Amino acid sequence: MIDRRERRGGLWPRRFTAGLCAVALATQTACHTLAPLQESVPVSGRDVAVELNDRGRVLVGGQLGESVLYVEGRIVGSTDSAVTLSVTRTVLMQGSTVVWTGEQVALPREGVRGYRLRQFSRGRTVMMSIAVTVGLALVGLGISIVGGGSGRPVNPGGCTSDCNPS
Repeated sequence: MIDRRERRGGLWPRRFTAGLCAVALATQTACHTLAPLQESVPVSGRDVAVELNDRGRVLVGGQLGESVLYVEGRIVGSTDSAVTLSVTRTVLMQGSTVVWTGEQVALPREGVRGYRLRQFSRGRTVMMSIAVTVGLALVGLGISIVGGGSGRPVNPGGCTSDCNPS
């Protein structure tokens, strides 16, 4: 008779690999938050959300569209009159968003209400990673239960097809 540990012996590398992949997937995503509004321009290279005032919406309406509430992206540079952003997303006043692919836009300083720095959120990222890992484990367990286990037939006698019954 085949030992139970022997039957499962070939399964642990697959389970270990699947678990490792689940953890890797869960840690690839991260959550970010926006810091409180500040008036000073952050240094170049920082990811920010630039909140526009009414004048700013009018001034950049031709480039970004009308009713833009704030513009997200990376600061490329700034002068006394404008801040240049590599835009990744705009959020409109009605709540919809438009995704951009890094086009550079100069935002006039007179049209900027303030800047919110984009910051990594360790707590949210850990919670999301745990939730994704647990979810994947539950899906894997459900597939294993519904699918009937390892998927390999159990041969209690230990014979192969060329065994003689005599």
